[in-house]
Amino acid sequence: MKKLNKLAPIVLFVYNRVNHTRKTIEALKENQLANESYLYIYSDAAKTENEKESVDLVRQYIHTITGFKEIIIIKREKNWGLADSIINGVSTVVNEFGKVIVLEDDLITSPNFLKFMNDSLSLYEKNDKVYCITGYSHINNFHDIKKSYFLKLTSSWSWATWSDRWKKFRKDDKDLEEIINSSNLEKRLFNFDDSLDYINMARLQLNKKINSWAIYWYLSVFKQNGLTLYPQKKLVKNIGLDGSGTHCLYSSHEDYLENFDPKFTDDIKESTSNRVIISNLLKKNTETFVQRALNLVKRKMSIKQKEILLKYMSKLKLLFYKKEIGKNSYIDKSAHVLGWESISIGENCIVGEDSWLNVNHKLHNFKSIEIEDNCYIGKRVTISSAKKINIKSYSLIADDCKLLGANHNYNNPLEPYAMTGASDTEIISIGVNVWLGNSVCLIGNVQIGHGSVIGAGSIVTKDIPPFCIAVGNPCKVIKIFNFDKMEWVSVKDTKNIHPSEILSEEMYLTRLKSKKLDILSYKFASSKSFGDLI
Repeated sequence: MKKLNKLAPIVLFVYNRVNHTRKTIEALKENQLANESYLYIYSDAAKTENEKESVDLVRQYIHTITGFKEIIIIKREKNWGLADSIINGVSTVVNEFGKVIVLEDDLITSPNFLKFMNDSLSLYEKNDKVYCITGYSHINNFHDIKKSYFLKLTSSWSWATWSDRWKKFRKDDKDLEEIINSSNLEKRLFNFDDSLDYINMARLQLNKKINSWAIYWYLSVFKQNGLTLYPQKKLVKNIGLDGSGTHCLYSSHEDYLENFDPKFTDDIKESTSNRVIISNLLKKNTETFVQRALNLVKRKMSIKQKEILLKYMSKLKLLFYKKEIGKNSYIDKSAHVLGWESISIGENCIVGEDSWLNVNHKLHNFKSIEIEDNCYIGKRVTISSAKKINIKSYSLIADDCKLLGANHNYNNPLEPYAMTGASDTEIISIGVNVWLGNSVCLIGNVQIGHGSVIGAGSIVTKDIPPFCIAVGNPCKVIKIFNFDKMEWVSVKDTKNIHPSEILSEEMYLTRLKSKKLDILSYKFASSKSFGDLI
């Protein structure tokens, strides 16, 4: 007998990642419908003795959760594995309520997630073409697709369905064999126009190399020609792509959420243009066969062999991303770079020897480190981004400076800090023609105004206005440039540090461009490859 409830119950599957689970719950509780929703939590038992302690930590935590209409905890006495646990749990709850919203323990939701899922379940309940709702989206802007859209492609990164659709779910290896042996056209459609390799996933499942419920669900919906509804922007991001999840190895893919109200579509079909847009995006994001092979090889390598491989792979990547490096720019061969695809360097720039450019969260078509024209980055400089680091034109970053956007997560001291991941929201912005003296350290959300100078050894944790000289730990403004006197003057009261109008950054940049700059002459200071003894 089905329970009568206006809202769909939430089913959450957890295992041994207490930090991920906590973040998932905290985000879910921020949803406006959370306190009206049933929350079912399925906790799988430890597979090995080594995992028992981390499973117990998760179980201790889930008993402390509040903020929902009712919380029902199902603790497995033996290890079911994710696939069987999801199939059993979803079947049990959807048959009781008639509908269900499904999450795993590494999905962060926006505050509008539950509203979108419940509204969609109500809106399309009577339309048997629609099999699934998801809060995930393959796009994250309004430029290409203005409203929610339908695809003949399911998503496991949050989903919802109805009991009559779930009844069409089949876990049958004969279906896998059938799609593997189907026509090339059918296989191409199943692979979403060859943008994803579901045929290979079906083979792996058939050969017991993986244990996936998602391939069976997708195939079941595919055979019914069913549709999945996606919001026009992401309402969910996955934080489990750090190597900690089942079937989830490390990935550079990371999403940022915005709180917005999805717009529903009346066009209940998969549009050809939307399919082309999404399949092209997926082709860009999907690992190539060579990359997957390299990942497989790396798992069998010694640490020393991995170091050698990564060194040469970094140099190989540079060949592909040279278009992101401007004309006449010089990067010393000893510089260490992680994330070429998320870095852009303008014209006439220098990156000195032994410097480190590190992108912590790589996003498709998003530059996390952006160095504009005519910039000098000295020796042994560390630039480590969270969301973004922008170094504007004519900036001078002296030796041994540290630009530290990302911070290690430290919520749970029972986990090694080296494995808890890094923050992803901080932005460092360095204005036009800023000079950072030797060993300056910028930490977190920091903006340095154009024309400013930061004294050597300073530690900056707060914004510095334009045309200032600032020094110390913590860094404080000691002088401003007075445009009336055309000189630097001491300042005691920093509340009104600019008595006269200052030059805007745009006008300042225009003025600087009138000066001919040969920054490449600084190569002699940036690298041991140059100098008087060469």
